[in-house]
Amino acid sequence: MTDRERFQRVMRYEPVDRLPALVVEPYEVEALTRWRTEGLPEGTDVCDFLGLSPLRHAPISLAPDPAFEPVVLEEDGEYETVVTYLGATIRRDKAHPTMFYGHVDHPVKTLADWREYRKRFRPEGRVPANWQSDVVPALEASERPVGLCPFPFFFRLGFYAMGMERFLSGFYEQPDLMHEMFAFWADFVTETIRPVLGTMQFDYVVFGEDLAGKNGPLISPRIYDEFWRPYQEPLLRLLRDSGIPVVAQWSAGQFDALLPSMLDQGFNAIWPLEVMAGTDPMALRQRFGKDLLMTGGIAKEAVIAGPAATDAELERLAPLIADGGFIPALDDMASPDMPFAHYRHMAERLQELRP
Repeated sequence: MTDRERFQRVMRYEPVDRLPALVVEPYEVEALTRWRTEGLPEGTDVCDFLGLSPLRHAPISLAPDPAFEPVVLEEDGEYETVVTYLGATIRRDKAHPTMFYGHVDHPVKTLADWREYRKRFRPEGRVPANWQSDVVPALEASERPVGLCPFPFFFRLGFYAMGMERFLSGFYEQPDLMHEMFAFWADFVTETIRPVLGTMQFDYVVFGEDLAGKNGPLISPRIYDEFWRPYQEPLLRLLRDSGIPVVAQWSAGQFDALLPSMLDQGFNAIWPLEVMAGTDPMALRQRFGKDLLMTGGIAKEAVIAGPAATDAELERLAPLIADGGFIPALDDMASPDMPFAHYRHMAERLQELRP
């Protein structure tokens, strides 16, 4: 049985020989750099080396076309200010380029700015020309779960295009802009992925949002219902009609307050279940029952602490593992303060788990 088959069966509450050893979060570059000095062979993929299964997203891009030119606007010995491919101006540490030290500027401030920005997003040409001949056979042969990841989706789009403060205040100060942005983006995503939905059976679709923090969602349920629901409803209906079995919301943070509306609208899964933010998969199962599928829930901090803490996490999650519809995985990006031996221990334990 492959991890892909295990994923499919666990999400249907069916028996498996063992749980799939999934990776649902990327790795920080600095973590991989450290691990190369602690036993991870140079040039080796960490998942291949440890027998883990990252989710395999189909190669469909929602990036701007043409992308913004990655211009360096200013720099000194330590930092540089650059324009990203999405048009945001950011300041970052040159020694740690994935670490951002503030978003300086953004391309969308007004409705007119948005109408210019959206010209870079057309659904044509986003499916590889060899999709049917080469991509589909490769995806169908995958031993890892295969799905679609609309990224960015509404929240990430607004953050990248407008900046967090302008985006969040826009629901009150520029509602016409927000409605137009969301309506356009929902249509764009729908028309981009529609041609591939009937070409193969996907295991999941996960919406790349990241719409919550440690203390709760960054939008209220009222804002969600006014701005999210009407525009993503046709897309969710299309996914349901296409037989997608797992329709997931990807977000760190704690967004329990939004889950009733999400489930009512057609989502049936969430990950990565960030423990430090107070997300408790056991409590979620008690509240929502088996209607909510979950992946994640292993506190990054426990893995950093060491094998004993990791084992305690898995023991804590054991009743939910036995219940089904849940796959334990690291709840955040593996970071540079995580020893490779500790991560390796988690990987080995994941491959030993039996429901």
